[in-house]
Amino acid sequence: MIQALMDAAGDPEAGESGRSVMLAAIDGTGGVGKSALAIHAAHRLADRFPDGQLYVDLYGATAGQSALDPGEVLGRFLRALGVDGSSVPGDTDEASAQFRSLAAGRRLLVILDNAASVDQVRPLIPAGPGCAALVTSREMLTTLEGATHLHLDVLPQDQAVALLERVVGAERVRAEPAEAAEITRLCGGLPLALRIAGARLAARPAWPLHTLVAKLTDARGRLDELRFGDLAVRISFQVSYEAFRLGRRSDDLDAVRAFRLLSVVHGHDVSLPVAAALLDLPADRTENALERLVDAQLLESRDSVRYHMHDLLRLFASEQAEQEEPEAERSAALERALSRYAATAQQAVTLLDPLRPWPRHPGEGPAVPLTGQDEAESWLKTELPNLLAAVAHAAEPAQPEAIARLGLRLARALQWFLFPRAHAQDLQTVNELAVATARRLGDPESEAWALDGLSAAYWLQHSYDEVRVALESALEIWRELGHREGELRSACNLADALCELGLFEEAITVQERQLALAREAGDLPAEVIGLGNLGRAHRGMGRPEDALTCFKESLEYARRTGNIHHEGFALYEIGITYMEQGRFVEGRSHMDQALPVWQRPGTYESWRGHTWSGLFPACMTLQIGPGPR
Repeated sequence: MIQALMDAAGDPEAGESGRSVMLAAIDGTGGVGKSALAIHAAHRLADRFPDGQLYVDLYGATAGQSALDPGEVLGRFLRALGVDGSSVPGDTDEASAQFRSLAAGRRLLVILDNAASVDQVRPLIPAGPGCAALVTSREMLTTLEGATHLHLDVLPQDQAVALLERVVGAERVRAEPAEAAEITRLCGGLPLALRIAGARLAARPAWPLHTLVAKLTDARGRLDELRFGDLAVRISFQVSYEAFRLGRRSDDLDAVRAFRLLSVVHGHDVSLPVAAALLDLPADRTENALERLVDAQLLESRDSVRYHMHDLLRLFASEQAEQEEPEAERSAALERALSRYAATAQQAVTLLDPLRPWPRHPGEGPAVPLTGQDEAESWLKTELPNLLAAVAHAAEPAQPEAIARLGLRLARALQWFLFPRAHAQDLQTVNELAVATARRLGDPESEAWALDGLSAAYWLQHSYDEVRVALESALEIWRELGHREGELRSACNLADALCELGLFEEAITVQERQLALAREAGDLPAEVIGLGNLGRAHRGMGRPEDALTCFKESLEYARRTGNIHHEGFALYEIGITYMEQGRFVEGRSHMDQALPVWQRPGTYESWRGHTWSGLFPACMTLQIGPGPR
């Protein structure tokens, strides 16, 4: 940025013909270092402007100060340029004209720091090719004619650590690199916060860095810790917030309410449809409010569809919400947002796998419209960090029952996105939270579903003993409730785990009971899965023909019900069984059939690898390459 300004200012010895006034506008949130950059640039540019520099703080975002009137600033400039005070025009337009006339024959650099608006700045721009102006503002002054714009963002970690080193001393910082990195993270890379943190450490040379880390780790007290002398992050944010709170525009009240309520939803960012649900406003009115916050650098958005709030701003917004929004309204807003998440997640997983039977609950509130599998997959992938954060937030013990139940509903929907994609750790976390929430609510059915989901996470990690414990606990609950559907599912999964543990006789006992229940209930999809597990147990007992009978029956039923997951699974198991009998041609044929099935949209990604692995011995024996990819 500074080099670009120097290039634009040109060589001080060169001529000025054809050059217009150089004008640069720097914008960014409070505390990001706009003023420091402008002043540093002015020092570097000093030799380009031998007739001097004019600096003014316009008080556009200063606590306890009103923005300066342009006429007052012009009076200061004219007097600095030698005009007698009695000759300064009282009219702003006349004063501006006189200032431009005087500046036209000089090489002046004007620094307009902390501007409130384009209207405040426009009369203060000098005229003449030898002049330049640097403007800083929290708002993007996009209508300022002829300006080069620079948006100043927070510092990346390496630059944040370097700033900390300059304030604290490189030796101290480098002695505790992990703690230094954590301080920069807790400060969100915001230069003002880093300067304050550094100043506190510099004033306490006996403090190790981990002492400050401990103080900053408590989110509720972090803004209290980020103040030193006359510097305070909270005050910097307060100025922008109060401008909306006391604003006169029709959308200011929507914007300030949106700022407060956005803090009640946890996650990296929020989409426009979820924000509309949170605020209980139409989409167009919500977008207007959010874009006003973006203009004021209280919110970030790269595409007007998703919005992100800096971590320290979120803490400040949370403070304002607790002070100004009744608890009932904060809870209602969170409930609306979670309902939108849960309804959309349920819709999305159903689009991805419409034939899979899984526990459904009636949707509460509208979902984000999704028109097909591609949109469903994209929505889930994009929103996944926010959905996981929402489940964790809803599981907090202090949450009311309605919010806790929405968390359970969301966790259950995520099961059918996370498991097929082998997101084992996320699946485990979500279901551990769901188990704890269900127990707190005294909801045994939700507890059993969560235990079943937890067993799936353990299965992905090959922790089959843990799978068994979770499923046996779930089965005990299902039987106490007389819940046939749940018992069928968990019993089938238990038989699968027992096979993995090599307990084939026990697996057969469990699986035959499950099949009896499935046939009694007329549940053909449950039979499909159960027959596959029973076949695996027979094969483990050394009874391949019995195994093939089960697998072929499972394949027939899978095709009859359109279950592509278990069609591929049955073909794979038949192929493996043939190979174990040395019937490699037949084994390879069934493996070749399994691969295209598992390459269809919506099938389990990790199962494709099983088929490729299973094909390998057949290909080696037959001395041929694998089948179609």
